[in-house]
Amino acid sequence: MNGSKIHLQNLKQIFLEAVKAVRPSNLLSVKNNYNFQPTQIGEHLCIKVDGKLWNIENKRCHVVGFGKAVLGMAVHLEKTLYQHLVSGILSIPKGAREQCQSQADMQLSSDTVFRVYEGAEHNQPDETALQAALEIKHLATSLGQDDILFVLISGGGSALLPMPRRPLDLKKKMSLILELSNRGASIQELNIVRIALSDIKGGRLALAASRAHAVISLIISDIVGDSTELIASGPTWSKAISKHPKPKEILRRYSLWDSLGKDLRKMLTETPVFISQEMTNNHIHIIGDNRVATVAAKIEAIIFNYTPCVISTSVQGNLDIVVEQYCDILKGLYQFNANIITEAEFKKIFPYGKDHFRKLLITLKVSCARGKPLLLIAGAEPTVKVKGSGLGGRNQELSLRLSKIFFEDPQLKNIFFLSAGTDGIDGPTDAAGALGCHHVIQDFLDQNNNDLEKLQTYLEENDSYNFYKNLNNGEYQIITGHTGTNVMDLHFLLLSDFGF
Repeated sequence: MNGSKIHLQNLKQIFLEAVKAVRPSNLLSVKNNYNFQPTQIGEHLCIKVDGKLWNIENKRCHVVGFGKAVLGMAVHLEKTLYQHLVSGILSIPKGAREQCQSQADMQLSSDTVFRVYEGAEHNQPDETALQAALEIKHLATSLGQDDILFVLISGGGSALLPMPRRPLDLKKKMSLILELSNRGASIQELNIVRIALSDIKGGRLALAASRAHAVISLIISDIVGDSTELIASGPTWSKAISKHPKPKEILRRYSLWDSLGKDLRKMLTETPVFISQEMTNNHIHIIGDNRVATVAAKIEAIIFNYTPCVISTSVQGNLDIVVEQYCDILKGLYQFNANIITEAEFKKIFPYGKDHFRKLLITLKVSCARGKPLLLIAGAEPTVKVKGSGLGGRNQELSLRLSKIFFEDPQLKNIFFLSAGTDGIDGPTDAAGALGCHHVIQDFLDQNNNDLEKLQTYLEENDSYNFYKNLNNGEYQIITGHTGTNVMDLHFLLLSDFGF
């Protein structure tokens, strides 16, 4: 295996280890201050949640969950709470259980109390997800002082917990959200509009369970900055928020407001996005995010003799911007290392803040001193404006765009790139993402009389999935299936000629 293939295989392995670190069974471990095994402490039977002891003696425990990462969380609670768990409802992606058949930490018991709904194929709400949402809210409203409700939340939860506010129906709500997404709206913007149109999001699930002894939310974050109120559209968030734009502002920004009907516009302007009711029984814990994944990636990178540096855990914006930022950083690194530009000039180029820049300079010196390639690691949640009719996702498109740039710019020919979703799903495809380097384009041009014009057609049609699938039998495509977790995307930029 040549050096290029080895680097690409290493990047895939680093990605898989990072995903493993944010699997629910690892996040909900004793070392992270969680222990759901009831333990007698004095006169009380207790569990530990984020370091806090909860007395569950004479309490009935219920679990509801919605999202791409909640199956593993539910399995963990089922195994540990055991007979104290009396009911459960899960809303998970279609096909999730089948794809996780070989993973022991993703298997509910044969006599499980959970009712499991699989829906929202390709992250689009459907009638199955709606039925699950209705049952979850009904359970919440039925609870009293002898009940504890555990709410498992992760990315993908918005689509898996749909409950449109009347008179809006699911089809119309889906159409509006899909159009917003295709126009490049961020996940934060999408979720604000979703909340405004929902009877269960924006704290309304917590409100339904206000009579329970406790509502304990366990969240795996897929939102930049861990904005708890926006993860899965904040179904248990119960405080007013003023820092976010109003739904009307968002819809105007993407030229959709004027096309809405009168009733829908009234709904969006007259109803508060979030409820603002103090609920002393409501407790929210973020158990994992992309910072955990990037730390794990750093550790694995060292094993492969790379010098790793996390340059950001909050890369966002349109892919055009992300591509430009990454290229500026890469060229800036080469120029700074060759004394072509000063530290001050390089700092102006770097877009991710002074703290990350300082760490990058330190890592750069280590890379050169030790003679080991430099690996830049980022956690990301970019957006893409869909203009074509092809099949793809933001990770595969980003890898393809950068591959073209690496091919065309001799200075960047030794860069290897990975972009993949930690949930294993990139857009409406079965791929998690893809690898990028100049070899991707060279291999494409070497086959079937392909040329750069045909490559440009793939990009213009947003057809990155088929590009990668048809190239070398999918050699550069990353296929993992549902991973059982979700902490946004990971980006790796390997400068293989650095340090030599």
